[in-house]
Amino acid sequence: MSDSAIARFTWVIWPWMNWLVPAFVCLHGLFGNGGWESLVLIPASVVLVPGTALLGALPRFLLRRAGYRSAPLPIVPLLFVVWWGWSCVGAAMPGATDGAPLPSMLDAMTGGRLPSAIETGVMAAGAAAALVCWSAVLVIAVRLRARPAATEGPGRRRTSEIVAWTAAFVVPLTIIGSCVAGVGLQATAQDADGDTFAAVAARDADARDELDRQRYEATQRALATVRAQIAPNDWTGAEARARSARDCPWRTATTDCYAITARFARATSASPDFAALADALRASGWEVEDAVTDEWGAVELETRSPAGVSVRVRFSTGAGGQQFVNTTATSPSWWGASFEVRLNTAGIDAEQRFTADDFPRL
Repeated sequence: MSDSAIARFTWVIWPWMNWLVPAFVCLHGLFGNGGWESLVLIPASVVLVPGTALLGALPRFLLRRAGYRSAPLPIVPLLFVVWWGWSCVGAAMPGATDGAPLPSMLDAMTGGRLPSAIETGVMAAGAAAALVCWSAVLVIAVRLRARPAATEGPGRRRTSEIVAWTAAFVVPLTIIGSCVAGVGLQATAQDADGDTFAAVAARDADARDELDRQRYEATQRALATVRAQIAPNDWTGAEARARSARDCPWRTATTDCYAITARFARATSASPDFAALADALRASGWEVEDAVTDEWGAVELETRSPAGVSVRVRFSTGAGGQQFVNTTATSPSWWGASFEVRLNTAGIDAEQRFTADDFPRL
């Protein structure tokens, strides 16, 4: 049995950590970032905290019955990983809401600049490491109860102590390093135009509005290129809007990015020639995927312009037998909030007809 200082210290705090760590995970929302998940975790804490504490106490109970009065050195680093791992889950868990998530504790400490991918990674890695290490602790405790470990030599014991101290301090330093690296990555992340978020935020409103107009027209021109290959006129159902983009580079709680979508539809009596459409677009430098038929019998073609505008062409038949071609374009993503983009297309008459190369102007 070990009388190492860190082994004795771990043995003393073990019962306390069995309660404090799960309580922190369940009650983290009380520190100001709780969302819908806290409405589940806080009431459930009356069961989860005692249940988790009892599970955490099981290996210690087995070791105590075997005569141990300090933590075996092979278990000490595993216990620190368990405690730090679950602490990561509570600290990196954002508050779930109907809108944007509330910042996690880690994100709040970085001023809202921690990328959501880093939060998710810290949570997932913490939970996985904690579960694996607790399982290992239980297995080792069972084996030591059945057959106590032999006395370690000075060299091996010294190595075990170094590993134990390393686990106690390296894990939190790794978390801090991940947050620092994440903030740095977010600060240098670029949107489709190669701009950082700081550069975009420094622009005045007039400059942003002019850029939005240019981006809107570029998206519409890419869509017009595809529409012209299908039919020269009688396009209706014009729609356009800015939406929050899911492919933001290193998205955080305080940063957002948006994309512009545009749509036109056309009644038709026959399916477009998807093969000819694909050939014409490829000849113009577009990336084109093979046309596919979905479970409803609709045919879809996905393509992307050299400038990165994605266009979907869908031919389908309505309930009344009427056939339609729907075309939808989605621009690349740029830093900024979608609600700040003023497209002013809400008043377009749904029955207004457009030629293939025309679209609502801002």
